[in-house]
Formats: sequence, C-alpha cells, structure tokens
Amino acid sequence: MHTVPGGMRRLIVMLMALVFLSACAPSNQAQEELSKEIQALKTQVAAMQEKLNQVQAGQQAVLEMLKQTAPPAAPLAAPSQLPDPESLTVAQLLASKDRFLGTRVKVKGMPGPVMVHHKSLMLKSPQGMIEVLFGNLPDPKLVQSLSSAALDKPLTVTGVVNLPPARGAGAQLQINAEAVEF
Repeated sequence: MHTVPGGMRRLIVMLMALVFLSACAPSNQAQEELSKEIQALKTQVAAMQEKLNQVQAGQQAVLEMLKQTAPPAAPLAAPSQLPDPESLTVAQLLASKDRFLGTRVKVKGMPGPVMVHHKSLMLKSPQGMIEVLFGNLPDPKLVQSLSSAALDKPLTVTGVVNLPPARGAGAQLQINAEAVEF
C-alpha cells in the first residue's frame, strides 16, 4: 500500500473541502438571476401600490361628489313633503297607462265606490276606473275618514301606479296611495 505524506494529505483534504464548498455555494450567475427576480418583484409591488393608490383616490373623489350632489333623504310622512308632480286626470292616466306603470303620479278625479274591507276606493272617469289603495297611508285619521265619510268632491291622490290583480273589481290600474287630498 502506498502512503501519502501528512502535508499532502492535508492538501488533498483542503482541495476536497474547497470543491465541496464551491459546489454548495450558489454561483455568481445564480445570484445575479435571483437579484434580478427580486428587483422585478419589487418593481411589480411598487406598480401595484401605485394602482391601489389611484383606485383609492378615485373612490374618495366619487364619495366627495356624491356627498355634494345627493340631497338629504326626507321621510315621506306627510303629504306636504311629497314632490309635487304635475297632476293628471283619471282619463289621462288611463290613456298613457304603460308610460306611468311603476312611477309615482298625482291624479285628480271623482271618487267612486269605497271598499271598506279592502281599504280602497275607485277614482272614476268615462274612460274607466282606477283603484286607490289607501290602507297604508301614514295618517290613521285620514284612512278612517276615507272609509266612513261620504266622498262627493274630487280627490287628488299621489302614489305609485301598478296593474291590479285579477279579482274582477273593474279597475284598469291600481295606485298605492302615499297621500290623499280632499
């Protein structure tokens, strides 16, 4: 067997250690690629932060515009607080019923039969009748007076126009009353 002197043995061990360490340590090229990827990620994060800041600034601007243009909401408790749309006649409403479905209208007409059990009354004209549901009015005294008083003068009703359910009442339209004026 051939023996290696002690100094040579140390040199071989040192060379092997260097080869091992160089194999485990990342190369300069790998370090450069890693640095480039980290820099690219930092750039993307900065771009995303800038976009986020722009979106937040846009949202803030929209909120400020809404605060400036939106009128304060007023409760619809009393008839005097309702908007005053142009008053229609029963005949006008019936003639343009498709145009007014689902909208708030103000209709003036002669009262017809009152159906106390339904809390409704009819507004009539030669062209037909409109059923007015007054049971959900905010003023219970007004509901009571509409149910019990003799109605012989024209009424002005403000409310939302709908199609009546098919129950044979003879009405062509139905209004959910929000206000009734004598």
